[in-house]
Amino acid sequence: MLWIILAALTLAVAGGLLFALLRPSGAQSETRVEYDVVVYRDQLREIDQDADRGLITPDQAAAARSEIHRRMLAAEDAELQARLKPASVNGRAWRYGVIAAIGVAMPVGAFLMYTLLGSSELPGRPYNEALKSSPDFINASDARTLADQLKKTPSGEGYDKLAGLYFSARDYPHAVEAAHHAIDLGATGAATWSELGESEVMANGGAVTPDAISAFTSALAADSRSERSRFYIGLAEAQIGNLKHAVAIWRDLEKDSDPNAPWLPMVREHIAAFSKQGGFDPATVPPQAPSVQALKDSLAAMHQAMQGGGGGAAAGGQSN
Repeated sequence: MLWIILAALTLAVAGGLLFALLRPSGAQSETRVEYDVVVYRDQLREIDQDADRGLITPDQAAAARSEIHRRMLAAEDAELQARLKPASVNGRAWRYGVIAAIGVAMPVGAFLMYTLLGSSELPGRPYNEALKSSPDFINASDARTLADQLKKTPSGEGYDKLAGLYFSARDYPHAVEAAHHAIDLGATGAATWSELGESEVMANGGAVTPDAISAFTSALAADSRSERSRFYIGLAEAQIGNLKHAVAIWRDLEKDSDPNAPWLPMVREHIAAFSKQGGFDPATVPPQAPSVQALKDSLAAMHQAMQGGGGGAAAGGQSN
């Protein structure tokens, strides 16, 4: 049944296009000639009326009639020549090429494409079934299952895993909530704290908030080499305008990272972008690890910027 419908639609489209191409080209000229003849006849009547009223002399009327008759004959001759004149070789070749493409190439091409890309024998796939194969749906489904289990038997390790599932499903508010539960139940490692901080950042549209800074600070207290925490602390510095300090932190992270670390390209892109924004050469900025005092200063600056309507961040672009 589907093949019949597709064939009918293809033939209908091809037929409409072929009709337009095969229609005689003289139709427009015929309409033009007929219109001209009507105009000339009206002019002849007007000449007769003017002659009857004495507005023009008989000689003038005769001369005007002769001119109009000459124009009528010229229009008819032009029409006849247009009909008898053969189409140019290029015009015929173009027309025949288009007709062949529409009449043959289009149906055959459509058939071949459908043969390669689809088949009427394939069963339909409902939207719900297609959705179930997406990674986000799978992670969200696994998160719901694990959340139900943790209500009965809560554990720090379980909530830590749940936070990761929510993060993978892009459900960042629930990832923050699950990470807090994990920490409350004893999962206080650097990875848990840094994942909490990153979830806070993502839940706030990429802004490194004071809550995120606090989480990254705790992560660094547990492990001073926490790569995720160092990256986002550098981003926090950049967001409040301390561009050189941000580049210094990222250069320190770059120095300590494995050459094959997956985050290195992103770190280097940030170094280049924010150095350009600040108008300085990153090579002139010595690497510097984030310090507790620097974090406190950043938090204070962020609070001040938030209370002042973002003035601190807006003033950024130059640093140190």
